[in-house]
Amino acid sequence: MAWHERIPSSLPLDPIEPLLDVSRAAHLLGISVKTLRDWIQARRIEYVKVGARVMIRPETIRQFVSSNIRRAAS
Repeated sequence: MAWHERIPSSLPLDPIEPLLDVSRAAHLLGISVKTLRDWIQARRIEYVKVGARVMIRPETIRQFVSSNIRRAAS
């Protein structure tokens, strides 16, 4: 029996957003690829290993931006 046959059909499956390569993620953040690789090495941002490739979830980018917002002084 295949894995997809074991999942009850009544359960909705959330679509998985495509993972971003380091170059695309750096572009979205407005930083250099080197800076993002430094952040990955320093564990400042989460990443996913796919074989030898390092990938970033789009949700990780959203969370990273949200958690680094600094409010203006009133």
